[in-house]
Amino acid sequence: MKKLFSFAFATILFGTLILSSCSKTDDPTATPTTTSSDPRARFVATWYITEHSSVSGNATYYDTISDSSNTSYILHKFLYGFHTAIKATYSGNNFTIPSQIIQGTTVSGSGVLVNSNRINMNYLVWSGGGNYDTLTTVLTK
Repeated sequence: MKKLFSFAFATILFGTLILSSCSKTDDPTATPTTTSSDPRARFVATWYITEHSSVSGNATYYDTISDSSNTSYILHKFLYGFHTAIKATYSGNNFTIPSQIIQGTTVSGSGVLVNSNRINMNYLVWSGGGNYDTLTTVLTK
């Protein structure tokens, strides 16, 4: 009995020492680096928007930029609260939102990818007549 107790004690002690010597390594959350050869990949993400509207003042919300089935475009989803994707062409770190009608309003603008975590963008929403909304927007990850 004494041998069984000694063996059990030694096993528990050994197990405790082994387990306590292991520690979890917490890697800081890093911005993923893109290994894709698709040049649109640098834009694709969910972005936090901080914008100033000439009509409604300051707002914050999320926008998702995704690939389009047409490789000439990236798509903005939820920009200006629209539930329809807005097409943008891109060249290098720049993109242009060509004039297009979204939910009965005309949208156009442009932006630049400043770095992997920031986009600066200006765009215009026109709902007819003299009703323009000029927006200055910063997107961050």
